[in-house]
Amino acid sequence: MSTNNYRVAIIGAGSIVRDGHIPNFESIPNARIEALCDVNFARVQALAEANGIPHIFTDYAEMLHEIKPDITVVAVPNIFHKPMTIAALEAGSHVLCEKPLALSAADAQEMLDLAASKDLTLSVGTHFRWSNPVQAAKAHVDAGFFGEIYAARTVWHRRSGIPGFGSWFTNNDFSGGGSLLDIGIHALDRALYLMGFPKPVTVSGASFTKFGNRGMGLGGWGSDISNADSEVRFDVDDLSWAFVRFENGSVLQFQVAWAAHFPDQFFTEIYGTEGGAFVGSQEKVELYKEMNGRQVTINSPIPSRGNSYRSALSNFVRHLDGDATAEIIRPAQSLTSVRIIEGIQRSAQSGEEVKIEALS
Repeated sequence: MSTNNYRVAIIGAGSIVRDGHIPNFESIPNARIEALCDVNFARVQALAEANGIPHIFTDYAEMLHEIKPDITVVAVPNIFHKPMTIAALEAGSHVLCEKPLALSAADAQEMLDLAASKDLTLSVGTHFRWSNPVQAAKAHVDAGFFGEIYAARTVWHRRSGIPGFGSWFTNNDFSGGGSLLDIGIHALDRALYLMGFPKPVTVSGASFTKFGNRGMGLGGWGSDISNADSEVRFDVDDLSWAFVRFENGSVLQFQVAWAAHFPDQFFTEIYGTEGGAFVGSQEKVELYKEMNGRQVTINSPIPSRGNSYRSALSNFVRHLDGDATAEIIRPAQSLTSVRIIEGIQRSAQSGEEVKIEALS
């Protein structure tokens, strides 16, 4: 058992903090949430009181100065990820930043370089790689079941799942993008994780805004803060698709949507020389292989590892403890994801394929 005790400070008091960070940090014996910060005083006060968090702030710089946390969580609108992460690193704190790490590859590189220069850990909260089906599939990857993985498809479509009209999610000035930067990051990380994070070379992408700009597609995640008489601001994508080529010759088809005339879907498909897989979101992993001259379908057992957010936070703390078996999202992996997302956005804007090296 670790002898280190980590003082945690959280910037942001939204639903991901309430339902994800707070309960799961509380389950880690050697981590204690010391402070919570949000510009909305009433919200941060209520959340802190409900969870016994001793200190509250509305100014994150003041919190970093007074608390001097060992770990800082950045869980705020995307546009603030870079400045708040840099401030926490400059204060000597390790950082767990909500996805996306940054809005550009250049910004992500600057943040990661600063963390490395200070010997601090900076990671990102793409926790779905620790879900039970993805972990079950990864075990088959590691065992060589698929042979060479030469193609993959990853999809997260919501039929009606825009996270609140009038929220920061739908305002490009705060979010930098819509479904692509919200659920797209998770779908992308699942696929890259199973593929072994090959080096991307080119991206061709397309983005659409067909539902939110008409006041359609509202979902249950987030909050709808527009009133009936207000004009809906929706200047982000509600569907983005892409095709990615990698240096090793493999390819990835990528599809995400907050809203579409299609049933909800969340899965990743793996195509290998020796086998394939359908990796679902509801405890389902189907394996496909030829055995003794016959094509067979195998329902893979899926060991239960608990909830994915708890695993992400636990691994982060164990990594800080020096546990070599603790898996976190590594700097190169974070940077690869940001590069691909930026490539999709640039391709969608220009209508042309984008070379990833041009984003470095």
